[in-house]
Amino acid sequence: MDAKGIDTFEAIRTLLCQVPGAQINSVRYDEESLTQYGIDGLVFFTHAGANFSLAVHVKANGAPRYVRAGIYQLESYIARLQQVPKGNANVPIIPMILSQYLSPKSRSICTDHEVAYLDLFGNARLVFESVYIERAVADRPVTESRALRSLFTPKAAAILRVLLREPDRAWRVAELADEARASYGHVSNVRRALLEREWIEVESEGVVLVQPNSLLQEWRDSYHPPVCESISGYTTFQGSEFDQRLWDKLNPFPEHPRAIYSLHSAAQRLAPLDPSGIHTFYVNEKGAEVLYAALALTRNVEGPNVILSVVKDESPFLDAFEPSANVFCSSPTVTYLDLWAGNDHDKAAAENLAQTYFPWLN
Repeated sequence: MDAKGIDTFEAIRTLLCQVPGAQINSVRYDEESLTQYGIDGLVFFTHAGANFSLAVHVKANGAPRYVRAGIYQLESYIARLQQVPKGNANVPIIPMILSQYLSPKSRSICTDHEVAYLDLFGNARLVFESVYIERAVADRPVTESRALRSLFTPKAAAILRVLLREPDRAWRVAELADEARASYGHVSNVRRALLEREWIEVESEGVVLVQPNSLLQEWRDSYHPPVCESISGYTTFQGSEFDQRLWDKLNPFPEHPRAIYSLHSAAQRLAPLDPSGIHTFYVNEKGAEVLYAALALTRNVEGPNVILSVVKDESPFLDAFEPSANVFCSSPTVTYLDLWAGNDHDKAAAENLAQTYFPWLN
């Protein structure tokens, strides 16, 4: 028995041990008659005096796209068996997907197709006759967390923000690369990762973001705000006078000092709610110098009312939003993620912003 057969059998044996009275009778695996249909093994067992068999398909990668393909193979195999008048077709067959790890989306696909599942991380579902076993583990493997982090790095995030900006548009690789200022190779890697999770689909005109809700929810749960150095100060300018001091000073473009509104200051200009009283900006070093001088910032023992975040990675400027002439702020996506990473008050502002820019988000 090879390593895959041992792992599969032991994991299934452990699961069936939780079913009172269940007894494994035999296991078939790596037979040509099975593998030609994409089946890795059959586990025959008895329960309450009746015979059953598990038709097991093992996926090295448990991403939704591959799980769905495995389910189709299982359904095809079972359909062929049902055409046989005698033999194993008389034994109730329970299709099962087994993998190292199955994400919540992959598990949901299995449930929708009434397919049992089991992963070596502890997630499982097995339903037949009077038996109902369902187990979910809140954590995820380190490898899965690492894969998600790579999908949300600044370079990859620039591609994701382009997709979220126009979720109904079809994008070719060259168009995405140009819009996100990314290499073709990087766009292709992100494209492949999104396809595995079924967040995008390939159409004749290019790829389309079909699951923006899933993408943004996963991103916000894994999000870390940009690494930056904070410069805080106090300005006496308020209201229209404050705005006048900033006229022609905000700019997201690389040929000039960069400075844009961020967090609540950005949200207030994108989807007004309650003003926070503190003005926040993303800036580069030259942009910090310009704003510090324009607002005549000073240190104040009572606390700052201006915070300049000097970002090390300048990606927040790439898709800066211009809600009105010469007023630039972080994009709706960046603003939403930044706010969601904060406290309850910040999350309320994020939800208000989502009502306008992400009505599909739940």
